[in-house]
Amino acid sequence: MFRIFFLVQILMFFTVLRIDVQPTLPIVEEVEWAPFREHCRQLLRALDKTTSPLPEQTVYRLTMLLQRNPDDPAATCAAVQKLLDAHCLIAININAESRVKAMRGPAEIQLHQDKPLWTLLKVHNNGGVTHALRLSGSGLVRRGADSTDRWLEAVLMTEAPFTPELTGQRLEYRLLRLIPRQSGKREAVFQFDVGQGTQDLGFRAEVPILFSVRKK
Repeated sequence: MFRIFFLVQILMFFTVLRIDVQPTLPIVEEVEWAPFREHCRQLLRALDKTTSPLPEQTVYRLTMLLQRNPDDPAATCAAVQKLLDAHCLIAININAESRVKAMRGPAEIQLHQDKPLWTLLKVHNNGGVTHALRLSGSGLVRRGADSTDRWLEAVLMTEAPFTPELTGQRLEYRLLRLIPRQSGKREAVFQFDVGQGTQDLGFRAEVPILFSVRKK
């Protein structure tokens, strides 16, 4: 009996371990190379102005890929995605009916109280939506506000070259700024939509994330 209990505990441990490991995001196919390349160039320029730029090696590899006129644009698009996806906190999928789903990305980030950190969102816009991407959720506070149960400022970059509206392209990446106002282990729920009634049924537009925030 004890051996059975022990084996069950081991299986539960590895099940939890698998859940905690962040997934590799799906590669979006049929992406038009020319506008995607220009979008990624703008993304790199915007990231370079933030307090959380990409690692130098990643930027170098991306720059090399974006300089090419590739013989195989699809393979190059996939290679660019793999480099950027590793730094995405959340991936968003918008289907042909404009329903929005979201999932946790591979990025592992460390927050510090009252210090801004920029991270990436991956947006697979299968519906060609050009409405504004909106963010809300439990634990998220409006810029400059304060609350005991809302502790994390989360703001999408909307300054040039970005706008509040999506481009309508099949794939784009967006910048998200996080500023924690409290320290400790805290959870926030990130909920996305592109207008009234566009959240996916079953609350799949929500992503709860547990953060460990260091003190000042």
